[in-house]
Amino acid sequence: MNNRINLEDIDQLLETFSPMIKKKLKSTSYQEREDLEQELRIKIFEKAHLLTYQETPGFWEFILRNLS
Repeated sequence: MNNRINLEDIDQLLETFSPMIKKKLKSTSYQEREDLEQELRIKIFEKAHLLTYQETPGFWEFILRNLS
């Protein structure tokens, strides 16, 4: 199984979020929109990378971790 995230996947992910980002940016001042959009895209990339390489716990590990 390939857990690597490639640039095409990132582009597709950003395109999926793009309409929502644009809609939310309308409530931001015009001068700040471009910078905020760039920051949001960076955060989406960082989280996608983190989630791709995050190790998923097994069933019993999950149960024991959440009982404590």
